[in-house]
Amino acid sequence: MSLRRLALLGLLALVAGCGGDETSAGSGTAGGSPSEPASASGGDTVQVAMKDILFVPDKITARVGQTVRWTNEDTVVHNVKADKGADFASKSIPEGETYEAKLSKTGTIAYVCTIHPSQRGTISVVAK
Repeated sequence: MSLRRLALLGLLALVAGCGGDETSAGSGTAGGSPSEPASASGGDTVQVAMKDILFVPDKITARVGQTVRWTNEDTVVHNVKADKGADFASKSIPEGETYEAKLSKTGTIAYVCTIHPSQRGTISVVAK
């Protein structure tokens, strides 16, 4: 195998390892890119990271009864506030801290970090 091909394979392996898995609810990883939805296949908690002034992933699917946990992985403060489909709002979340909301009904929830209004996310809540 050529050195170039070997280097490319190594780079692909590194990128695959850094990207994480497609999120399964409760897996403990946010996985995927901000635009790839995480799915709710098991567990009680769906993880969402706040990093680079984004929700990662920014689209998730979860089941009624599951909890969404947002973790601030940025050095700046964030918050989480539902603007459609639910009624939850966190206080300021410093680096390393979390906020959780339990999902109680099916539908689509749109949410935002009111500190960074371009930082938005969506939760599709499905039946158990």
